[in-house]
Amino acid sequence: MPGIRYEHVHRIKVNTADARTIGDFIDILEEYLSLFKRWEERGVKLDPHGTGSGYAIFYTYDEQVAREEGFERFRTESGNPLPRVRG
Repeated sequence: MPGIRYEHVHRIKVNTADARTIGDFIDILEEYLSLFKRWEERGVKLDPHGTGSGYAIFYTYDEQVAREEGFERFRTESGNPLPRVRG
């Protein structure tokens, strides 16, 4: 039985407005980087056709990971859930 694809459209916007030092800037970027490292460790994938200027689409077939990371079940343009076959 194929799994259901869960997606997250991630806007690539790093807010450095609160940075007052280079160290602050580094901390902000490291926090952002740790999110992607966590997702990679949990098996989240980058959709190779889902990157653009200022966004990227990440996905998983693991319902628990999707729920814990705030991913949504993939839906068609009409809003109906669309189970996607792995691959």
